[in-house]
Amino acid sequence: MTAITTTEYFTLSELELMTRAEEFIKSTATQNLHIVAGHFMLFHDKIDNRLIPGIFEDIINPELSAQVRARVGIFPTYSWQLGIKLAEHHITTSQKCANLILLINDWQYVSNGGDNNCYRASFYEKFETLPPSYQESLSSSEVLSTANVTPSRKHPMCYPETWLKNRFQNEAERLVKQGKLQKNSIAAQPELSEISFTDACGTCLPLVSCGMTGCAGEITELISEAYRAGARTLIILAPSECHTPIRMGVEIALTLYDLDPMSVMVADLGGNGELTPEEIYSKGSHIVTYRT
Repeated sequence: MTAITTTEYFTLSELELMTRAEEFIKSTATQNLHIVAGHFMLFHDKIDNRLIPGIFEDIINPELSAQVRARVGIFPTYSWQLGIKLAEHHITTSQKCANLILLINDWQYVSNGGDNNCYRASFYEKFETLPPSYQESLSSSEVLSTANVTPSRKHPMCYPETWLKNRFQNEAERLVKQGKLQKNSIAAQPELSEISFTDACGTCLPLVSCGMTGCAGEITELISEAYRAGARTLIILAPSECHTPIRMGVEIALTLYDLDPMSVMVADLGGNGELTPEEIYSKGSHIVTYRT
């Protein structure tokens, strides 16, 4: 089993977070950098009857804009801007590559089945340019362009979470056959099953239950897909509420998958309605680094 070195920090300012990130990058072997930034949810706009990015600054519908503002705050735009800032600094100081990965939560407020699947498919078919606020930030950069946005094997501009969840379900079955994951029937419903991972502490962690992949599973597959795209040094700017499943997903990927040495940093940046960076850092940004 792959040995993982883990370090944790709490930062109380953007400057401190940037310093920690720069130290992390400099200490890695490759120094070519990938950053998961700008992560947003999809919401249904009843006025236009379509799914749109949950970025309140870009939403015209005032009712929906207020709903998204209260739910996620500035996290999407702030994490995108911070990702750009980290990438710019890295490129200009090291002359190494830096790329952005856009992860889209297309399931939490969009259930599967019926019209919702059609709405989701329609969104991705029409998603040919970045959201306006993201494009504006990127256009202001003298170093980065849309060429620095990493395509996935599913979409030229983003990593859809439903795709990652589906991929992990297939991967989990393979790992069960290899004896790396456990599959058991659910006591109350014997016809259904659960796939779980037992960590180094002996804790059993459910990953797929009744055919549904949890957030940890999709992060495991995100790590795998980012690795396929060339990521060996990866920073994930994440919502605070996702901290535990993201940690689980990173650890599972680095433990079970046959990957070259890889370094991953996860930094929490609010996402619970915070409206200023000061409000985010007043709660502390939890940083965890992983090295194999």
